[in-house]
Amino acid sequence: MGIEFKRRDKVAKFLNPFKDFELSEAKCQIRKDPLTGRTGRLAHFVGFKPPSADFTRIIEDSEQNCPFCPENVLKITPKFDPGQIPEGRLKKGESILFPNLLPYDANSALAVLCKKHYRALTDFTPGIFVDALENCLDYLDRVIEDKGGTYGLVTWNYMPAAGSSQVHPHFQVYATQEPGNFLQAMLSSGRKYMQENGRTYWEDYIKAETDAGQRLITQGKSSVWLTDFVPLSALADIVGIFPEKQTLFDLSNADLREAAQILNTAIAYLGQQGVYSLNMGWMPARETERHHWLQLRISPRLYLAPHVWCTETPSLVYQYQESFMIWAPEDTAKELGEFVKKAESGH
Repeated sequence: MGIEFKRRDKVAKFLNPFKDFELSEAKCQIRKDPLTGRTGRLAHFVGFKPPSADFTRIIEDSEQNCPFCPENVLKITPKFDPGQIPEGRLKKGESILFPNLLPYDANSALAVLCKKHYRALTDFTPGIFVDALENCLDYLDRVIEDKGGTYGLVTWNYMPAAGSSQVHPHFQVYATQEPGNFLQAMLSSGRKYMQENGRTYWEDYIKAETDAGQRLITQGKSSVWLTDFVPLSALADIVGIFPEKQTLFDLSNADLREAAQILNTAIAYLGQQGVYSLNMGWMPARETERHHWLQLRISPRLYLAPHVWCTETPSLVYQYQESFMIWAPEDTAKELGEFVKKAESGH
């Protein structure tokens, strides 16, 4: 069974008050994810730019008593049980990792990325991400006793629109037996695909996307980057896939540096497009789940109407779990691909 990128075009008709109530049309499209079957709707706002939001006051006020800033982080953040992590906290470069006071699982931690309280998406460096990810891997390696039965998750909620309660950049990291509904759907569907076809879905998916040439961004030595056909974000999900790798522990130092470099370039592109918030999540398998390939997903977030703090999660998205897209993934892939090429060439 081949991979199909199914879509249905629709047209809505109405009497337009901005054109003296003449009959007008607006196009939209319904897409179906080829793996899980989840659907999403492309309501294409031609030339849409994320409306600007002024976070100056929030940034300035939050810095006054920020628990993650250098003068506070070692004073008011918790320490690990010495029986688990004798150092109390883990450090790598500017990154400091410590227990989460509001844990999501028995092993749940936060990793501050850098000393600087606020960084725009255009103000990060690959080294910041390498250090923070290595710190997270050190933590996961110490707390995961059964790598065959545990998922090591690393996530990032950047700025308020993405659900962050702290401006200071930080990752969330946890070891869990429950991977979350979205990842579980990919794992279950991928297992079924392998049983029915005798092949890994992600190998066929990358070939299908490469042949289509519409959403491919770039290919590194150990990763393939593209935009998702049915993103979670209203803008575009950027996805890095790491062939033949299941967990973060499978990444070599070179793999990690490559991922950090492309991640840094991708978010810089988003920042230049006016994006000011995003979610990031690693989507691993357990080491025994060979039917799934490790992925990194970046989902831009925004306020559709910042003057009333209107988010992009209405009932359709939040309760019906139905994605809607404003940016066509194909357009984003083309622009971001060109941006990556220029970054790699030093221009």
